[in-house]
Amino acid sequence: MRAKSRFAPSPTGPLHLGSLVTALASWLDARANGQDWYVRIEDLDPPREEPGASAMILMQLKAHGLHWDHWIDPKAHDGVLFQNTRTSHYQAALERLIAQGRAYLCSCSRKKLQYAIEAGKTIHNPDGEIIYPGYCRPQQQASWSPEGAPQRFEREDREGCAWRFRNPDGDDFVIRRADGFWAYHFAVVVDDAAQGITHILRGDDLLHSAPRHEALRKALGYPSISVQHVPVVKNELGEKLSKQTKALPLRTDNAEVIRLQLEFAWSHLEFHMPQGWIARVQGSWSRLRQQPIRPAAPAL
Repeated sequence: MRAKSRFAPSPTGPLHLGSLVTALASWLDARANGQDWYVRIEDLDPPREEPGASAMILMQLKAHGLHWDHWIDPKAHDGVLFQNTRTSHYQAALERLIAQGRAYLCSCSRKKLQYAIEAGKTIHNPDGEIIYPGYCRPQQQASWSPEGAPQRFEREDREGCAWRFRNPDGDDFVIRRADGFWAYHFAVVVDDAAQGITHILRGDDLLHSAPRHEALRKALGYPSISVQHVPVVKNELGEKLSKQTKALPLRTDNAEVIRLQLEFAWSHLEFHMPQGWIARVQGSWSRLRQQPIRPAAPAL
């Protein structure tokens, strides 16, 4: 089976230099290793999405020469898988976890979790998320026999409740939010398996997500994936470039600017990535640089 990789941005805004670094690293790694490279739009959180961002992201990738392999699916657009078309697959995976006793309903509010922090009952993880103190978990554990086989399990969804993954290491994280939207950690694992993804190269801001994703893969019977992380780009204040830190969108209207943006991304990789990796992808980078640049749109 041919190895596969992917780049999966969220349409909360256009790509910036930080996201270009991750996209370039993923594309170079896939091309250097003879892998298919897919783009997947992670449009799981409509309230945070920016109108037109998905189309803008795809245009920015094309303008920088980062062309993807087309995912063949009736619901795909331009060879790109959109997660908002995958709801039934997430529901089916959740049903499997429920049947195994690996998912349970949680009624805890953000305020209650904040109180747990103030009372010293839990802490934040490195991503700033409150580690779940297990308030709802004992109610579910009480329905388990000593052998671990489910005897009874509350099945009906309740308004205002989230579904949490019953993680063996105690880090019980949300897989479907109380507002009904699917959590990133859950959907990304289900879709990576569906697309047969074998290799992932992503920003190191997701480093602490790796154990969660692997725990879900094991629970759902999915194969492990080779995951590598790229140091993210930070601004002068040491903050990760993002929409929240007012990172400027990539320009696509000028060939020289596009080239400079690509050179910046490559320089970041040269400085931060292992030399063996740089040597392996050097040929792919050289071929990309030789491609003609075609500006795609007016300045953003």
